Amino acid sequence: MPISVTFHPVRSAVVLLLGLPFVMLLAAGVAAITAHHDVSRSIFRALRYVFGAEVVFVVVMAAVGALYQAISITREQRLYPPPGKLVDIDGYRLHLYCSGEGGPTVILDYGRVGSYLDWYYVQPQIARFARVCSYDRGGYGWSDPSPKPRLPSVMAEELHTLLARAGEKPPYVLVGHSFGSFDVLMYAHKYREEVAGIVLVDGAHPDQRFPFHWRDKLWLRAMQFTAPFGLPRWRHWCGGGSPEIAPIKTAIFCRAHIYRTDYDQWAAFSEGADEVRKLGSLGSLPLHVVSRDPDRAPSSSDPAFSTREQHWLKLQQQFLQLSSNATHTIATGSGHDVMKARPDVVVEAIRKIVVNKSGL
Repeated sequence: MPISVTFHPVRSAVVLLLGLPFVMLLAAGVAAITAHHDVSRSIFRALRYVFGAEVVFVVVMAAVGALYQAISITREQRLYPPPGKLVDIDGYRLHLYCSGEGGPTVILDYGRVGSYLDWYYVQPQIARFARVCSYDRGGYGWSDPSPKPRLPSVMAEELHTLLARAGEKPPYVLVGHSFGSFDVLMYAHKYREEVAGIVLVDGAHPDQRFPFHWRDKLWLRAMQFTAPFGLPRWRHWCGGGSPEIAPIKTAIFCRAHIYRTDYDQWAAFSEGADEVRKLGSLGSLPLHVVSRDPDRAPSSSDPAFSTREQHWLKLQQQFLQLSSNATHTIATGSGHDVMKARPDVVVEAIRKIVVNKSGL
């Protein structure tokens, strides 16, 4: 079977640059051991020059990368300004993007890491029959980093303050995707009189396993510390998505504080799950649970796929116990990002609650 070898010139140059001093150091050691002291001294002198050249190279590359990053951010701020408004929340600003008219107002909250763009295919459809607002949690999207812990109780309070200071009026239909489900459930318990209904879109469950492995920690820290020098942007490690929103996602996700926020929020998942686990019943509050399709074709060969998906479905069904007025929909053919794969299913779930509450 032939072996395919791909040559990466930049990667090879970096490996050579970093590896050369170690090779020279090894050669100097061998020369010293074998009593070739003159050779050893010559190698050590050359080694000092190599180290000096490497330091200069790293400094120059860091300066070039920082300039590239700064120019890119300035350009993106001009081309892709926030579509909504930035509202001051006691010293930091959160981004709120609203459209449409009519109540109750629909509030959209995304998963662990994301932005208002997660609702790109949903918000325009909702705006046809109701007012709808998507927002960026502190440290994501166009919002400033928040100095507060990334816990559902804190983020629900931030959202409440954001809506009040932006002049939005309850009642609200709260929509939470994945991790955002923690926030909307917390909001409903803290401000019950403001909530007309809830839609959970493949919502995170407090009993699910969500380990934060050392590889994940290392990756997020690496992204955080290299983003100011433009490395993730240059290597296309950030951004992506469909062509119409890819440039905006690059502008949003190629900044260092995004990864610091993601690290903090992921690290706080267990504590946040404990907060949500302690919440009581929602009474008869309308609740619509939209879940991914457990019978969809797996993206790769995975013998544990079916078992894992059936366990997830059971967790989703447990949400129905939160309200005596709960319904459940499976988004056929969809994976976790239901609002992207099946926006029609999400919009219809929201529409049913809005129509019921508004009498349309």
